[in-house]
Amino acid sequence: MAEGQELLLRKDLERVVDRLHQERTHVAPYQEDYRRLLDNHGKMIRAALVILFARAGTGADGRLDDTVITGAAAIEMLHLATLVHDDVLDNASIRRNKPTVHTIRGNKTAIYLGDLILSRYMEIMASIAPDTDFIREQAGTVCEIVGGELYQESDRHHTHITVDDYNRAISGKTAALFRLSCLTGIRLDGQSTDPALERTARDFGSNLGMAFQIIDDINDFDLDRDTGKPKLEDIRDGIYTLPVLLGFQEDENFRALVQQDDSDQVVDYFRAHPQLMESSRQIAKDYLLHAADSLVESPMDRSLRELLQRITAKLIAQV
Repeated sequence: MAEGQELLLRKDLERVVDRLHQERTHVAPYQEDYRRLLDNHGKMIRAALVILFARAGTGADGRLDDTVITGAAAIEMLHLATLVHDDVLDNASIRRNKPTVHTIRGNKTAIYLGDLILSRYMEIMASIAPDTDFIREQAGTVCEIVGGELYQESDRHHTHITVDDYNRAISGKTAALFRLSCLTGIRLDGQSTDPALERTARDFGSNLGMAFQIIDDINDFDLDRDTGKPKLEDIRDGIYTLPVLLGFQEDENFRALVQQDDSDQVVDYFRAHPQLMESSRQIAKDYLLHAADSLVESPMDRSLRELLQRITAKLIAQV
């Protein structure tokens, strides 16, 4: 049963890719830059969540309404806009194995292109909104995402921050968008009147998003894994993620080492203290288990529930 839903998902995501490719901007000097950004869309995890939760109520095997596909594409545009801005702030040279737009066009152009994509996301969502509550939820989540980024920025280079501070930042900058993706699916498919399904969407999306960010932060220290972007970016920029914060808790000397701004020494320290990465992986697994648990009593269609459980189980095995 889950295999059939997986095939449907692949076909739906092909429609999302086509929808993104159809996007154009009237700003003639930057039409090609805009096009390249939208075509470099990655794995579209967030779009997949929109689609899966749009099908969650009935598990319908028919063709999804174009409104859901458009909403999934818009969610990917919101995500992309944040990445364009992040790359400028972090001075990242590569994203998804391709040069970042600011390295080609400069910081000002990159920021404005990110703003342009964000504005288009808002325009699209306004055009398909079933009601004003939908727009309020979209806008409120964007505020959460920006707030999470600001919390992270306020903590930059501060070695006194805690795991709670880290969780506060990533629950906004990452988990909020995962949650919104799930909720957008049920809103656009008219299922938001079911409080149990809405609760599942919130819990699953939030926990999956927390795990996703922790895994990404762990991978930043894995020099042998190709993630399509530069390694050790956060530690060099004074952003202290979960493995580093766990190190602070265990060893005051590690705090002093981090303050020396030598990322190679930090990598060597992690190699000598593998329990820090293992503890970080376990925390990510715990969030994934919570995500899986949220599906158990969910009213969603059984085949969709099985597919989401398979996805979380696969992630747990890979952490």
